[in-house]
Amino acid sequence: MNTVRAFCAAVLFSVLMSAALDAHMKVEKSEPPNGAVVTSPQPHVQIFFSEAPDVAVSKLDIVGPSAKAKLVQLHAMGNSLMAMVEGEMPDGTYTVSWQSAGPDGHIQKGDFSFIVKRK
Repeated sequence: MNTVRAFCAAVLFSVLMSAALDAHMKVEKSEPPNGAVVTSPQPHVQIFFSEAPDVAVSKLDIVGPSAKAKLVQLHAMGNSLMAMVEGEMPDGTYTVSWQSAGPDGHIQKGDFSFIVKRK
């Protein structure tokens, strides 16, 4: 009987843990979109999540073809993080790296890239 109880407890624990892991916020989209080729410098970058991000632990960085670009005014808007791009954006590939956490407090990180290519 103890074996049956231990097995049931293990199954219940597994189900609860997988539900908890699925509870982390997820990236739904970005502006500009990942892999996009844009024809003009971007005034801002924005990442949309499945839950509201915690600005206190959030970070956004952008690195372009010649150096790290400057992002200012990082803020949350509903379920998104947004920052303004300050300064020049020459043609080339840009990688946006992010860090944030949802209501569960679990810090998550990721990145996306886009290309600025004027016509």
